[in-house]
Amino acid sequence: MAVIQCCAVGKIMGITIEAIYESGILRPLTPLPGLEDKSRVRVTIEPASKSVPKVRRSPYGAIDLSREREWVLANREKYLGQWVVLDGDRLVGHTTDPEGVKVIYDQARAEGVRIPFVKLIPGLGDVG
Repeated sequence: MAVIQCCAVGKIMGITIEAIYESGILRPLTPLPGLEDKSRVRVTIEPASKSVPKVRRSPYGAIDLSREREWVLANREKYLGQWVVLDGDRLVGHTTDPEGVKVIYDQARAEGVRIPFVKLIPGLGDVG
């Protein structure tokens, strides 16, 4: 058994899964979440004896971030190099100041947003 970490080529995504190697094929023990069939991935193999980080579960259960992802995809060009704070698909605020994003986050919480979504949209020359 091995623990593998996958990073989809061209996307920023990392997951850690357990897999078993048998008859020359590395098979995940469970389906890979969010990975399309025949996706290219980079795999790093580590012995399963190495401890796997404990997964922390949200006290709010599963959180659907699809509206936030859609908003970022639709609006990223307008906010390159800026931090955005969202409530679903509603922009609460944006700033280039890393310290200022806390003020916007607090504003969202004061407005009753349970879990504000905070994202830095990389600028053209930024990696990420």
